[in-house]
Order: sequence, then C-alpha cells, then structure tokens
Amino acid sequence: MTALQPAVVALGMFDGVHLGHRALITRLLEEAKRLRAVPVVYTFSNHPLEVLGGNVRLLSGIRERNMLLRSLGAEEVESVPFTTEMAHRSTEQFIDLMNEKWNVRGLVVGYNYTCGDRGKGTPETLRQIGSAREFSVSVVAPILFEGEPVSSTRIREAVERGDVTLAETLLKRRYTLSGTVVQNKRIGRRIGFPTANIEADPRRVIPANGVYATFASVGGAAYRAVTNIGTNPTVHGDKLTIETHLINFDADIYGQQLTIAFRKRLRGEAMFDSLDALKEQIRLDVEAAAAYRDS
Repeated sequence: MTALQPAVVALGMFDGVHLGHRALITRLLEEAKRLRAVPVVYTFSNHPLEVLGGNVRLLSGIRERNMLLRSLGAEEVESVPFTTEMAHRSTEQFIDLMNEKWNVRGLVVGYNYTCGDRGKGTPETLRQIGSAREFSVSVVAPILFEGEPVSSTRIREAVERGDVTLAETLLKRRYTLSGTVVQNKRIGRRIGFPTANIEADPRRVIPANGVYATFASVGGAAYRAVTNIGTNPTVHGDKLTIETHLINFDADIYGQQLTIAFRKRLRGEAMFDSLDALKEQIRLDVEAAAAYRDS
C-alpha cells in the first residue's frame, strides 16, 4: 500500500481570499516547511449556509478563489461539496476524511473556525484531538484593520453599501464581477454612450446601486470604464442591470466574457428629467472615471 503524502492542511471557506485568509496561508506555508509536508487547503465547493438554511452572497467564484489560493502558495486545493451528511459528521470524522487523502501532520485554522456537527469543532477541540492523534494545530489570530477584524462578512457589507475602496483594502485586490455580455435596451448607444451589460452570477455580492469608476477586461485587454448598477429609473427600468461603458472603445463584444474591477463609487443612482439630462450626467461620469487615479 502506497504511503500517503505528509500534509499540513488549512481549513476554511476562504470566500474572497482577504487579508485574514492571506495570513492563514502564510502560516500554512511556514508550518508545511517546518513539518516537511505539502501545504494543502481543504475547503468546500458550496457555502455551508446554503445547506444549513442561510442565504449567503459570495465575494468570489470557486474557480477564482481556488486560483488565488494557489497563487499564494497552496500546492493543493481540495474543494468538496458541503452536504447534509457532511454537516452531521463529528469533528473526528471530519478529520478522518482528510486522513483518507493525506498523512495529516498539522492543521492551520483561524481563531473563529468551527467544524463538525453543530460547529462543535473549535480550535481548542482540534488541539485536543491533535494532541491525541499526534498532529499540530496552529491557530491564526484575527487580522485587524481600523481596530476591527477583517472578515468576509465585513467585506460583503462594504460592497453592499458601495464602499468598494474599503473592500479593495481588505481584499488586497479590487472587487470584481464577471459575466457574459448580453443585449439590453441599447439606450446607451442611442445617446452616445454604448454599454456592455452583463448578467453576473446571482450568488455573488452586488455593489450598491450607483455609478462606479472601474476597469473592464475583455479579450485579454483592460480598459478604463464607468459602470452603472441600478434599475435605470429615468427610462422606467424594472430590473437590476449592470452596464459598463468602456472609455475610448467601440466594438461588438456581445457573447464575450467581461470582467469588471471596481475602483471607486462616483455617485448614487439618480432619476433625471430627460434623456438629455441623463446624457450630460453620463458625460460627467465618464470624465470622472477617466480622470480617476488610484491612490
């Protein structure tokens, strides 16, 4: 029978891969080196609250999240489905799952991590099990920004109120949304500011309604852009849209994948008395987005 590979395993959901998660991965690499083991992340392909009855909006898609984790140094990222059966496993049974795949020499978790049936597996519980089974448990303290812990919940709340600059600080990257460019009412083109409309993953966190300075990436190139999120009240819109005007760009990109990186919220959503007034405001928004320079 082939011996299992020695591993140190970081546990968590890692949604957004924010500053706190980055500290955890740094600790993972340190522990893996110390214990002469491969650094591994063990996570879920769906958020546990989706199974437990919650309604969570995500900061990153699974593919994006796992790519970020690998870019930080995780040599393996194992994403398993979180199921009702998984929810009812004991902490010991949860650890057994990892020992089926690796020779677990250590675990790395955040200070508030829980696992196992009804969240009974706390860092202290894991340390007790580790002592009995002879693996180490390293617990990472909270990373603070302006006196408060960095967390996925805090970042979600920032994005949802339009504070994409705070989100960028806590993520250490711009918050992004991606989607396929689809047709809409083409009102932007009629008034001289054509927009690319995307349908984002409905599970993702959507920034507050308003106008944002952004970067838009399509076809391997990035462009300065201005993005509007809202219902287009001036033209009596009835559904939320995410539409982006790429500055100094005019090409047919219907059906292509567009990624929007949010830089700054320029203003809230507004209703104008006429299309001419809307056109003038969009002109000002485009000027502001083109002139904006990240600090």
